Amino acid sequence: MATLHPNSHSNITKGRKRRLSEDEDMQDAQPTMTLQRSSPERHYRNGREAYRVNEVKRSKTGIQRDSGLTHMLASMDKDKLIHIVHSLFDNHPELRQDIMSYIPAPTVQSATEVLHTLERRMTESVPYNRNGPLWNDYTFSRVRTPFIELMDTIRQYAYYFTSPLIFGTTSFSFLQLATALTHRLPSWENDDNNQLKRDLYNDLNSYWTRAIQMAASRHQEGEVYSAQTVNELAKHLAYHNNAAEGLFTGAVNEFSKSLGTLMNPVRDVPICHHPAVEHTITRLASPPRVVGYADARR
Repeated sequence: MATLHPNSHSNITKGRKRRLSEDEDMQDAQPTMTLQRSSPERHYRNGREAYRVNEVKRSKTGIQRDSGLTHMLASMDKDKLIHIVHSLFDNHPELRQDIMSYIPAPTVQSATEVLHTLERRMTESVPYNRNGPLWNDYTFSRVRTPFIELMDTIRQYAYYFTSPLIFGTTSFSFLQLATALTHRLPSWENDDNNQLKRDLYNDLNSYWTRAIQMAASRHQEGEVYSAQTVNELAKHLAYHNNAAEGLFTGAVNEFSKSLGTLMNPVRDVPICHHPAVEHTITRLASPPRVVGYADARR
């Protein structure tokens, strides 16, 4: 016969309570776990909230993630981008003015960077020779494309920088840069190939003449050019005419006629009575100082 101790009932009761408590805990935990596993909405909400937090953090630090379009444009070749813009102009001419408003106007500095890049590209196209470059027909065929591209770009910039919207000293600064670069272009053994360079000289002569005429017109309207500025301009122009073997004679004559009196303190004597002006320009035909410009081929 089993003997019941006084504490046996209480022990059994405690055991039952413990098991009931554990079962309740497991039941409480099980629905929660099931809910977490079967609730994609909660994961989506949590993900969106975390995304918003990260976006706020990025906006606070000033770091923005580039859009897909930005990445696509950044990976495209420059020529392809230019083709796209021209296609937009052709297919949607009403967008031309709006697009052009976003394109910054060229500056002498930006034009210098572009021209130096094109000059370097042309130089890198020259075939290597242990005794130095050979300017023969073979070399000309190798560099023809970047050579012509460089000259065409010089013309395009010269047209822009000699427009009425550009200040006179800015026009002359660019023309000085462009003409100095043209002097550095190679002279070919086959003289027929040199015609491209002579054509560029002739075009630059026209742009110099145009800039001189506009400067003279502005001077008559009250724009002031110091004697030092005019003397430096005469010096540069004389040097360019000498280096180009007289192809800037037209610009020199226009300078003598339109701005020559600014080099002479006597203002009441007609321009035609100043034969010494052209002689002064010729006498100044020593190489001018070009500050901050390096030959990319060296």
